[in-house]
Amino acid sequence: MTDRNRKLIETALPLDEINAACKADKDRKTGTIRNLHKWFAPMPLPAWRALLFAALVDDPGDDNRRVYLLDLIKRLVANGAGLPDQPTLEEAQQILARQFPDGLPVVMDPFCGGGSTLVEAQRLGLNSFGSDLNPVPALISRVLTEVLPRVHGSQPFATETASGDRLAVEQIFTGYGGFAHDIRHYAAQVLNSVRASLGELFPTAEGETPVAWLWSRTARCVNPACGVETALTTSLWLSKRPGDLAWLEPRVEAGVVRFDVTSKQRSGSPGEPPKVGRGAAFACFNCSSVLNDAALVEQGQKHMLGYRLMAVVSLDRAGRRVYRAATPDEEETALAAPVPDDVSAVAQSTDTRSFSGPRFGYPNFSDMFMPRQLAVLAAFADAVAGLPSQLHKEGMDGARVTAVTSVLGLAVGKLAHGGSTQSRWKFDSRSGTAKAEGVFARNDLRLTWDFAEVAALADGAMGWMQGVETLLDALPFAPNGAGVVVKADARTSTPPVPALIATDPPYFDAIDYADLSDYFYMWHRRALRNVHSDLYATVATPKSGELIASAIRSGNDKTVARDYFIAGFTETFRNLKRSLAHDLPILVVYASKEQKGGRDEETRWSSILTAMIAADLEITGAWPIHGTGSSRMIGQGANAVAAYIVMVCRPRPDGAVTCSLSDFNRSLRRELAVAVRNLQAASILPVDLAQAAMGPGMQIYSRYRAVLDQSGQRVPVEHALRLINSALGEVLDEQEGELDPESRFAVRWWETYGWQSAPFGEADKTVRPLGIGVDDVVRAEVATSHGSKVQLLGQTDLDFKWVPSVDVRPTAWEAVHHLAHRLIDRGGELEAARLMAVLGSLQDPAMALTYRLHDIAAKKGRTADQERYNALINSWAELIKLAGDGSTATEGLF
Repeated sequence: MTDRNRKLIETALPLDEINAACKADKDRKTGTIRNLHKWFAPMPLPAWRALLFAALVDDPGDDNRRVYLLDLIKRLVANGAGLPDQPTLEEAQQILARQFPDGLPVVMDPFCGGGSTLVEAQRLGLNSFGSDLNPVPALISRVLTEVLPRVHGSQPFATETASGDRLAVEQIFTGYGGFAHDIRHYAAQVLNSVRASLGELFPTAEGETPVAWLWSRTARCVNPACGVETALTTSLWLSKRPGDLAWLEPRVEAGVVRFDVTSKQRSGSPGEPPKVGRGAAFACFNCSSVLNDAALVEQGQKHMLGYRLMAVVSLDRAGRRVYRAATPDEEETALAAPVPDDVSAVAQSTDTRSFSGPRFGYPNFSDMFMPRQLAVLAAFADAVAGLPSQLHKEGMDGARVTAVTSVLGLAVGKLAHGGSTQSRWKFDSRSGTAKAEGVFARNDLRLTWDFAEVAALADGAMGWMQGVETLLDALPFAPNGAGVVVKADARTSTPPVPALIATDPPYFDAIDYADLSDYFYMWHRRALRNVHSDLYATVATPKSGELIASAIRSGNDKTVARDYFIAGFTETFRNLKRSLAHDLPILVVYASKEQKGGRDEETRWSSILTAMIAADLEITGAWPIHGTGSSRMIGQGANAVAAYIVMVCRPRPDGAVTCSLSDFNRSLRRELAVAVRNLQAASILPVDLAQAAMGPGMQIYSRYRAVLDQSGQRVPVEHALRLINSALGEVLDEQEGELDPESRFAVRWWETYGWQSAPFGEADKTVRPLGIGVDDVVRAEVATSHGSKVQLLGQTDLDFKWVPSVDVRPTAWEAVHHLAHRLIDRGGELEAARLMAVLGSLQDPAMALTYRLHDIAAKKGRTADQERYNALINSWAELIKLAGDGSTATEGLF
């Protein structure tokens, strides 16, 4: 027994509302805290707001009081991507003040990342302590929670606006409004300084304002009879906007490929691009010979790859897009730009999983930028580095000098985000309009063969001032609290006082955080090393102490990498136990790179869990939190994990006992069925169900000092996870047994034959044990029988007017596939909700069946079906909500 109080997070959470808020947060692209600076896989703010509150307050043990607290959490996240209403926030702060009459605890995050944990801790009224070995997240978190609060509520220092107009004396600013005014003012000064020194590098035609210069890499044709310097572009389109189509027309001139531009077209299309198949392979524009991966690697290593300026995108005096061919002089000016001698030569990782540049002769991060881009970024970083001396001379106080310089240093990082050869020219699928998309659309640095050089000195997308404006959109989400952020190893980082610990640690080998961070670090360091000297003592980000399972740092030995990860996190969790305040839990958020199952997935999860168990932690709660927006649910070509698993941990009591393997299995089967139904009721995505089920399974495993097999040996975490997965399969099998017999037949038939037809005799053998015949299945419109063949219905040719009330034998199978058809193929959520409103008793079995079908599809590798069932569950809660709206439920049904 222990004297600890059970926290609300160990009993209940309003998952539907939290997940809806997280989805809204991820769907919003601008006007979030993420606009401050790029970081990898950040947790949504609403999630941390809810989790921290629920981890701090005691579970009242009273249903009415618990309902009140859960309702308060719902209200804390009710505004989705927006901030909570002030009265609701104050209500939550008052409850926490009563919970801790001797003073609120500190919240510690030893892997502070983008700062979400610390921001929401301060929003709830708590002080925060963050640390990270990596200077990039340490800088982001420090600016948010340590630097910015010191200037909250202050009035502007600058007396002029960014455009040079005098500021009205009577104007009063609130929040970060006065500080934002200063940022705009000094950002404009920085821009003017860079324009004065580098303006001649950007020649423009009369009457045009540049938007982007579109480039391609070049290589020599491998055909000895040709030898043309050909362009390695993946697309010839410039604009797909209806009525304003534009594309490139290649031509060979003096042994090189150059481009003309066809624009302002209402119809037509370009020729085929030279890209061939997957990977790095391109056909020569002149002779069609293929330059394969090996040829490009060879030329790259010999520094034979070049650049070709294909087109210029600009705005005319009326603000309309203009696409024109580039001139050789424009190309030469860009390529001949003088690069400062002191630009950092930080090497990229040679891990081909995440980096492809070194293979092709681009070994350093500086190689990811063209000469003109290097000149521009160095000039902006140097201008920011020179601000502190200027601002001190003007009489600005030290805290404000640090804040202004730090934020503009982050703006240099944002400029680098869109200002490299990794910026793609991406088309909007609806409007056909294209714009530059910055680096790290995925968490890797793969070489791009064609790219957009954005107009950094202009006012357009990804330019300096636009980057500053989007950065300022993050300030309303910054807190007004108190915190400290240091650069430190999580194995030794210690808060000033015992704390609530909440963290989102590295996901095994999923993201090479430090290696990728050097892309930004080289520019942050150039701009800010005199302001945050403790963060920039090294030329590159620290790698040796990073807690990821990097095989390349372990002699390409995955076992050594895994052992390092487990040992490091065991030490970390032991350290965090020493830092933990009495009667508070540790929150650990974890997710894998992608849900593929198999041994790799088991390794990722077993490693972090093994470290927890070795550190004598007990998992007392586990919750799935949706972590992606709607665009990730379907159509991505793979089932990427959409949920984080939040594990609530406590130090295991000294009196914990051992358990036999048979007793563990009995407990698992008894408790997991209830947990899985709760997860399904919370609309956990099918793609995440296996991960989510690990939580309650590991709760059982970790409550014991050890689970012992028949020989008295400890059952390792890997074995326990396999048993949990097996038990999950049994739970889903049992749910299948609760379906109507026609749907049970369909499940068994679909598992074997999918959507293909098969002999009638096989159908007869499958259906008879269920107490029905093939004719019953056909009458229920679950399958069709033609001659000697039987085939399932549900993939195509569905009756859009189907409702259960007009069906002589409505089934869960029909309900699932009509819902999916209406949601994905016909009308979207509104049409699917109209059907959901009249399903009645079919709702619950239809949900259970969707999970079962997804499980089968995953095992059979039926990706398209997986995505459909995943998308249906993703929308299930919204469909139920819309179905409860009387107008939605009845409209169009009669």
